[in-house]
Amino acid sequence: MDIEQLKTSLKPWLAPATWHTGHALDEQRFHKALKSAFDKLGAPIPVDKFREAIVLGLAEYRENDAKTYENDVDSFAQLAEDISYYVQNTAQ
Repeated sequence: MDIEQLKTSLKPWLAPATWHTGHALDEQRFHKALKSAFDKLGAPIPVDKFREAIVLGLAEYRENDAKTYENDVDSFAQLAEDISYYVQNTAQ
């Protein structure tokens, strides 16, 4: 797994300060970032890889957010993994 590529794919979602809020635009950025990751890396992607990429991205784009929003990081990593299995299981 290319963790740098995963981190780069998630950047459009993680870079804005509102990444964790659940606002409709943040949800859209999250889903588009996942699509980019799946297009480049395939699916499924394990939760630990998503967590690692999110933490690395936040360290680069949003200093201290990984610690401040640790529960959000875990929730989004799990959701991303769940979506990755959905993508894999529904691919033609």
